[in-house]
Amino acid sequence: MSARRSTVVLIALAVVLVAVAAAVRLVVAPNASQLPDDADQTVRYAGEATMLDSAALESGDTAHALRSGVPVTADRRVRVTSTHGDTAVLQDTMTVRVGEQSLPSTKTYAVDRSSREGTAPPDSTPVEPSRGALSSAFPPDAAPDDSYTYYDATTRTIVPVRRTGAAEREGRAVNVYEITVSAPVKDPEVLDPLPAALPKKLLAGLVPALDAAARARLTPAALSALPDPVPLTYQGRSTLVAYVDQQTGIAIDQTVNRKVVATTAVGEEPLPLLPVSAFTLDITPESAKDLGDKAASAGLALTALTTVAPLALLVVAAVLLLIAFLRSRSRSRSRSRSGRRGNGEPDPAASGDPAAAASGPGGGGVG
Repeated sequence: MSARRSTVVLIALAVVLVAVAAAVRLVVAPNASQLPDDADQTVRYAGEATMLDSAALESGDTAHALRSGVPVTADRRVRVTSTHGDTAVLQDTMTVRVGEQSLPSTKTYAVDRSSREGTAPPDSTPVEPSRGALSSAFPPDAAPDDSYTYYDATTRTIVPVRRTGAAEREGRAVNVYEITVSAPVKDPEVLDPLPAALPKKLLAGLVPALDAAARARLTPAALSALPDPVPLTYQGRSTLVAYVDQQTGIAIDQTVNRKVVATTAVGEEPLPLLPVSAFTLDITPESAKDLGDKAASAGLALTALTTVAPLALLVVAAVLLLIAFLRSRSRSRSRSRSGRRGNGEPDPAASGDPAAAASGPGGGGVG
């Protein structure tokens, strides 16, 4: 291969490598951060529950109607059931276990595979109305601000997500986000098992178990003015704190506080009575470690695609261009020397005369 042709080949290879680096950084890396079509993750929680004992309530044993400090565990499994272009259909199942009792709840979401926000579902796929809001996961490189919203399935409301700061979990830098919900319960799975009303006599027996604010408002006169049975509504109250890996969007740690509070009206003002269920859950240490390991592995892969691979390709391209430049420069010098010899001019470098060499082309002499 001639020197000139080899230089052209080197330049062409350098251009190809630059194009490949751009493709890796701008196309391959973003695709790699999309929600995979086989995503399937289970997170385990442990904590305590306060629950209304319906059997004690029905028997009139109001002193034992509310059980608190009950050990509870929960598993949350989030998996992709199908993908449709940039949309993924997620099944999010939370199974709470209290003693021998198991309380599963499954929700289905259509989410954008990049932003993880709710989007339009595929035809004939029933999903939660979470469009534009997060529901089950944060995106990679989540914004360190208050720009996100969150869909709460219990109340079917969309609420702001507030970033409260930064921290570290399992050796990873995380953003800390807090979500607060307070709205009427609208989820039929939660509402259907709950009584729509309570006999006035039963409510009177529960008064000693109410908090001070409720007892102060539920005076004997206020109680006697209530209809019998006393109609109830239910309020969902939640506080979620998520420690989200800054690079991958994986929530390495979480604290979940959820309550469903029975409410009635005294006069025309709502009066919260007591929680019919309340859970305080934290991710178990084992799950947090597993999530931290997953974030580290995924982070290495993202770094390789977004930084290391494109940079390596650009360095190789730069080396090839440098070699091509040096070869071209060497070839130009050779042609220049050949031209002088063809015109009968002596070659200063070959004449053995130092003065001639110094005053010749490229020399440092002065006339």
